[in-house]
Amino acid sequence: MNDDVSDEKETNRTDKKKPTDSADERLFTIFDLGDEEYGVPVDLMVEIVRNVSTFNIPGSPRHVIGATDLRGEVIPIIDLKKIMEIGETEGEVDEVLLVNVEDEKLALTVDRLKDIVSSTKDKLIEPSSITNLDDKMLKWIIKLEDQRTIRVLNIKELVSEKIRNIELETK
Repeated sequence: MNDDVSDEKETNRTDKKKPTDSADERLFTIFDLGDEEYGVPVDLMVEIVRNVSTFNIPGSPRHVIGATDLRGEVIPIIDLKKIMEIGETEGEVDEVLLVNVEDEKLALTVDRLKDIVSSTKDKLIEPSSITNLDDKMLKWIIKLEDQRTIRVLNIKELVSEKIRNIELETK
């Protein structure tokens, strides 16, 4: 009988911790690019891939570091720093954030993956409301309770602007 009571408490505790089920709650994967923290909506994420093996693609656009073969699927590796014009990824690519945008898988380089945070819709600030600029790279800015400011990237826009034209052709 004690086991039944503890199981019931565990179930109730889990039920109370469902803010992510709320339509008002959004989850974001946070990572470092240079000295800044950025995020992407979790719903675009497929997985985090560590110890990435890469190969070059001659003639590829400047922002394509190469590609990786992940379980038989060739996926381009995109240098987010180059796309955002804040430098470039140097050295070996240790980990990538695999995202699915409009049925296309892309591996995005990050300096360091950090954590997953949640925010409610009312705490998502549109960049245009702050800067009066229509910055297509940023979807939102989030001010977290620990005073960190996260820039949420508009991956779909980045893809449509700079990445969509990537074609992995064998010649």
